[in-house]
Amino acid sequence: MSIYIAALISFILGLLGYIIIRFWILPIGRYSRIKRRLASDIGALLDMLQADRPQNNEGAHIQDRGVSVRRHCSDLISIYQGELPYWYRLYLESRKERPLEASKFSMRLANTRKPEHALRQVNEIKRLLRIKRSVFLSRP
Repeated sequence: MSIYIAALISFILGLLGYIIIRFWILPIGRYSRIKRRLASDIGALLDMLQADRPQNNEGAHIQDRGVSVRRHCSDLISIYQGELPYWYRLYLESRKERPLEASKFSMRLANTRKPEHALRQVNEIKRLLRIKRSVFLSRP
């Protein structure tokens, strides 16, 4: 009889573990990973835009980085709206992290070519996503 109770308890614990990992931990990890990639791409794009004289082939790199920013932003919004648990979205809201508003600025950033305009949009994205990374430091 005690073997059946132990089997039932282990089954319930396994089921709860699966639910927590599948529906909480994995989506939160994906959100964080995409957010880091977005921050990295924005920093690289800003570095390219602030270069004194872009080379002829660097225009293609800037365009590719802009496409990457758009894709990561789209992925971030998709995860935020569709996969993140409600309680985590409330947590992000309490921290004043607003990915939906940040997506507007990241889409503008992807099409910006002037460093001073890009810097303004980067600062807004940084504020709205609460990114505290050194990739956003601009050169004097």
